[in-house]
Amino acid sequence: MERKIIYVIFCILLSGSLRSQEGCTDPQANNFNANASQNDGSCIYNQTSYSPLAVSNLTSPLLAENSGLIRLNESLWVLNDGGNEASLYEIDTLGNLLREVVVQGVENNDWESLAENELYVFIGDFGNNSGTRTNLSIIKIEKQALLEADADSVLGIQMQFNYGDQVDFSGPSNGHNFDCEAFISLNDSLYLFSKNWADNAVKKYALPIDWEDVYVTLPSETYDIQGLVTGATVDKGSGNISLLAYYDFGTGIYSSFIYMLWDYSESHFFSGNKRRIDIGSMLNLGQTEGITLNSGHSGYFTSEEINSIITIPPKLFAFDFYEYFENQLVQNLETSLDLVLSIFPNPIKRVLHTDHKCQYEIYDWSTGNILSSGICNDQGIDLSFLRPGFYFFRTKTQCISFLKI
Repeated sequence: MERKIIYVIFCILLSGSLRSQEGCTDPQANNFNANASQNDGSCIYNQTSYSPLAVSNLTSPLLAENSGLIRLNESLWVLNDGGNEASLYEIDTLGNLLREVVVQGVENNDWESLAENELYVFIGDFGNNSGTRTNLSIIKIEKQALLEADADSVLGIQMQFNYGDQVDFSGPSNGHNFDCEAFISLNDSLYLFSKNWADNAVKKYALPIDWEDVYVTLPSETYDIQGLVTGATVDKGSGNISLLAYYDFGTGIYSSFIYMLWDYSESHFFSGNKRRIDIGSMLNLGQTEGITLNSGHSGYFTSEEINSIITIPPKLFAFDFYEYFENQLVQNLETSLDLVLSIFPNPIKRVLHTDHKCQYEIYDWSTGNILSSGICNDQGIDLSFLRPGFYFFRTKTQCISFLKI
């Protein structure tokens, strides 16, 4: 009876101490804090490079200046930027053009990005290289109408907005902080990510899903991303956000990267983990523009044609960052209400097994010290180094005592 009381008290105290401790909670980070249960956004990562899969060249001339990208059902949808038709283009995941759908009632001033929710597809008509635009807008389309198999046109509804922090509309071209090529739809809001030519940072602006007149928005977050953001996407299940961007070395040659944002607080996207993954130079990729996620860690991105000193065709790429998010996937499994973890055998002699993957810590019964931590797998956890006695097996949701013999 006394041992049971000690066990309950220890687990309660341990749960309280873990909840109150902030720090880096990602085991892949250089500064991972095993005692932290609340992520404070301080995680630091090694420089990471990744080689995406080149799926195909986008051979249709209609896709030469593609910009935004989303996935709807089994197809990808793209648009072209300013100076092109007011149309959306459906392509398959191999890059083949399936159809063109004209968006009626609106013009393509400078379309740059696509987003979607359950009811609508949104077009970001907010490209602003010159910094002089006063007619920025979001165009809303009924998703059901777009997905009709025989649809060749849909109606677009234009909603205008402006930046409340922009008072100077003189530019200079490609030298200001009020361009935008990326946004997402999440919950009941649209979130824009600026393309800051002047300081290579990014500002986040929020808009409602629907409004009348002209909506005025102010930046709610700023982050020194050290590049120019050209695309954004969010996985609605995990909340993971990907920002596609590039950095110009000042020689006309630039390199692209994807910034992954996850485990953030509410809509404060830069408050959580932020990991930059370099994906290559323009010489291989082209001018990277649009990105979409299939899951919390995999998806597609596109590039538009480069036609200057060299010619690089528009392309479709696929990527999978599973290896950088394995710990998050384990934690998601662990916190699922449908999974109650069991350990066996108990008592143990050498190897402890669990009935599903988890992130764990082993505590000494008498001192409360952490003796071991890691991720459990099918091979089990070798605890032969422990002396005979009682110990605690701790996950984020459970605290189980066991006996080592």
